[in-house]
Amino acid sequence: MLLIALGIFIFYLLVDFLVVKEANINKFGEKWIKKTLWLWLPIYGAWRLTREVIFKKRI
Repeated sequence: MLLIALGIFIFYLLVDFLVVKEANINKFGEKWIKKTLWLWLPIYGAWRLTREVIFKKRI
């Protein structure tokens, strides 16, 4: 099920990139970073928190 959802998402990304008249990879990337910010930002924040605060070496 996850593989099907991932395939549909990748297909949607390709169609979205190819349909845009001004196919600029930078504009496309910025648009999708903003659209998926709610997904990757908490994961990145939790990773940084555990790495820098919890597992910080004590001097």
